[in-house]
Amino acid sequence: MHKSQPTNLTELTKAEIAVWLNSFDTVLTDCDGVLWHEGVAIDGVPEAIALLKSLGKEVYFVTNNGIKTSGEIWQTATTIGYDIDESRILAPIKAIAEYLQARNFRKKVYIVGSEAISNGLAAVGIESFGPGPEILQGKLNDYLAQQVATQDTDDVGAVVVGFDEHFTFAKMLKASNYICSNSECLFMTTNLDTVHRYPAFRIPGTGALLAGLETCVERKALQFGKPNPEICRALIRSEKIVPQRTLMIGDVCEIDMLFGHKCGFQTLLVGSGPSSDYEFNVVLKNPNVNEEYIPDFVVPSLGHITKLI
Repeated sequence: MHKSQPTNLTELTKAEIAVWLNSFDTVLTDCDGVLWHEGVAIDGVPEAIALLKSLGKEVYFVTNNGIKTSGEIWQTATTIGYDIDESRILAPIKAIAEYLQARNFRKKVYIVGSEAISNGLAAVGIESFGPGPEILQGKLNDYLAQQVATQDTDDVGAVVVGFDEHFTFAKMLKASNYICSNSECLFMTTNLDTVHRYPAFRIPGTGALLAGLETCVERKALQFGKPNPEICRALIRSEKIVPQRTLMIGDVCEIDMLFGHKCGFQTLLVGSGPSSDYEFNVVLKNPNVNEEYIPDFVVPSLGHITKLI
């Protein structure tokens, strides 16, 4: 289902809600901004997820979080009241580790990102380095002679970029050298999120950091997060989910709604995310907005579901 004006679930009758509920068997939901804020459950949402499961819906959590492993995300979820198996959490660090493992990867990985990426790779026996502060000390020519010129690029078979609060010129320099000195070096990213919008400020996202590196190396990174539909291909091929009978729930139009439409899912935009004012009052009111950013349905919060059924 895809139309120019989304349907507000709060304006539907009980009978219409029943028809909507019967239109999907599987639910994929984003985490931050939909299920919780900063590790605290959003009011009524654990109950809404439990209700959907009691109605026979299969539930998966799908997140672009590149600073926590799937195990850490699972711990957050279960601690605050969500009954979910870790195998049903689709997260980029796990996807990257599985991708490398499937290719019998034996080299090292240079990480521009969090320690969680290193931990996720270590869990499958892959050695990595890079997380943490790295600053160019002194003059550029001295740094090039001392660091870059002596880099052993043969041992590094992949560069992974994630959210990195310690992102620096030195890291970009090192990453670009690894990628450009070896045409077979894999270049990957947890996601393409360019900005995290909050009411009072913005935080540059992984995509903003990645853009400079992609420009420098003249290559695009393989992405392992939404809106790339490839992250759901295995579930679709195995027929664990049927696109026409699947609902994607999220709080960001250009990520979650786009992902849902690319996969052929129904889409539901909630108004509980940190950027919801922007999503509802800027994105959805833009006459030239990409149609794939427009959700099929909207609701103030997923917690409202329990009141509508």
